Amino acid sequence: MDMMILLEKLFNAGFTDEKSILAIQLEDLDKMNISPNEIKIILDLKKAIRTKKMIAFLYCNKESEEK
Repeated sequence: MDMMILLEKLFNAGFTDEKSILAIQLEDLDKMNISPNEIKIILDLKKAIRTKKMIAFLYCNKESEEK
């Protein structure tokens, strides 16, 4: 899954900053037609935001996309 496509889906749905991404609920994901793989990425993104480890999150996703 391309991270940019997922971020575009989030931004288009109005989740444009850390606070709003952390507030995403299951109902929001259902409305956006998010796949199970994308849900996992969003959960990882929320964890990275909470722990302030965005660089590690982005780097790990880059590695997995290259494989």
